[in-house]
Amino acid sequence: MRTTAQIAGTALAVITTALTLTACNDTTTSSSDSGNSARPVASAAAFPAAGHDAVQCGTGPWGLAVVASTTKGSDFCPTARAVAGAYADERAKQTTGDIAVTVSTVRWVCRELSGDPNPYQECASQNESAERVRLQS
Repeated sequence: MRTTAQIAGTALAVITTALTLTACNDTTTSSSDSGNSARPVASAAAFPAAGHDAVQCGTGPWGLAVVASTTKGSDFCPTARAVAGAYADERAKQTTGDIAVTVSTVRWVCRELSGDPNPYQECASQNESAERVRLQS
């Protein structure tokens, strides 16, 4: 009987911890925000992605560094800079929410994400989701 109580107590502690962590890390915009919130959302994916390198691709829009998560090395930089430029052009027209851009027939979805200490912009490829382009200070 004591073992059952210990197992139940441990299970309850694990569930409580998981729910607490989930609630604390939930910084995404809810549907009730109607896409009008300027609040950055939290990034869930590691950067660079597993098996990818973080490649510095120079300075992009707004004087921010362009950094790519890619397996293609510096050969990917022209694409990364083109994605960053296309995103900046569209961001000038739409100040909030996610933005989709197409570069060389590949669709990218871009958004502002919260960082520590500064937010950053990130575009993820819809063909290869681990390929990402960041604009960061």
